[in-house]
Amino acid sequence: MRIICLFLLVSFASRVQAQASSEDFLNDAFFKFTDSTYGRYYLIAGSDTCRFEKFDYDEWVKYHLRESVPLTTLNELAYKVHIARKPYYWKVNKLKKATCITVKEADSLLIHYPAAKQMVLSLSQPQFTDDGEYAVVDINWKWDLIRGGGYTYVFRRIPGGWRNIGSKRNWGNDQ
Repeated sequence: MRIICLFLLVSFASRVQAQASSEDFLNDAFFKFTDSTYGRYYLIAGSDTCRFEKFDYDEWVKYHLRESVPLTTLNELAYKVHIARKPYYWKVNKLKKATCITVKEADSLLIHYPAAKQMVLSLSQPQFTDDGEYAVVDINWKWDLIRGGGYTYVFRRIPGGWRNIGSKRNWGNDQ
């Protein structure tokens, strides 16, 4: 009996990749969705909510995905986004290029230094499929008090990191 349990545990563990932490994902995927000329960026310390929802699949498939994704995977991501409503606070010591700030500090930074080359981001906590192959995250950024944008991104794990396989603009004003 012990041998059977051990065999099942080993075979299950070999099929499931190590799950990336939210911070590991952000470190790996950051320059896949933003300007790589920024050496560091400001990140709101608490996570935002993600807008990826189940009823939006037709639009995603028709306009926003660059490769096909199984419907079961989209359902799993949507479910994980739906149940992930607890606030998440980024682990600053695990982020490579982020300086975490409060919303009040972000507003002050954008008011007092509008001409500086800076970016303030607010992200949802990334949600991963159980097998660790796909992730979804919302990224909202501001360059000053007027210009900014918000997108939902879908990523697929590839050797050596993550590939952006789809994005949908939720809001924005970059004029």
